Amino acid sequence: MATKPVFQLSVLSQNDSGAADGSKIFCKITKITNGSLRSGSFPLKEAVALPIPPQEGVKAPATPTWFLEPNTNISDTLFELEIYCPTDTKYPTTNITVTASDVQKWGTVSYNERDNQIYQKGDYGVFGFAQEGKKGLIYTITAGVLNPKLQAY
Repeated sequence: MATKPVFQLSVLSQNDSGAADGSKIFCKITKITNGSLRSGSFPLKEAVALPIPPQEGVKAPATPTWFLEPNTNISDTLFELEIYCPTDTKYPTTNITVTASDVQKWGTVSYNERDNQIYQKGDYGVFGFAQEGKKGLIYTITAGVLNPKLQAY
C-alpha cells in the first residue's frame, strides 16, 4: 500500500540584527483543513516559541513542525497560523493561510527562478519557502527577518 503524501509546515525565527527580537516571537497553528496531525507534530492551537539560530558550538533547538496527513487529496489541505510577539505591542500579528495547492505550484518552479512568498515586510519580516519533498510538500516560514527581499539572480 502506497503511503499518502504529507504536508509539512515548519516555522522559525531568523533573529536578524535590527529586526524585532526574534527570541520572543511565537507561532500558533489556528486551523488545519482536510486532515489530521501526525504524531511528532508540535501542538495545535497553542503558542509555540520560535527558535533562533544558536551561537556557534551550541546545538539548535527543535524547529516547530507540523505534519498534516490528508483525509483525501493533499491539494485540499491547508494550515492557518498566527505569528506574533506577546511582549511587544508594536509587533504586528501576521495571519497566514498556507494551502497545499499553492505550495504545489510554488514548489514546481526551479530553485533559481522562484521567489519567496513575503507576508510581512520591514523590521518585522516574515517570508515562506516551498519545496516538494520525497514524502510530500514542505513549507518553511521564517520570521524575525529585517526587510525580507525576493531572491535575485
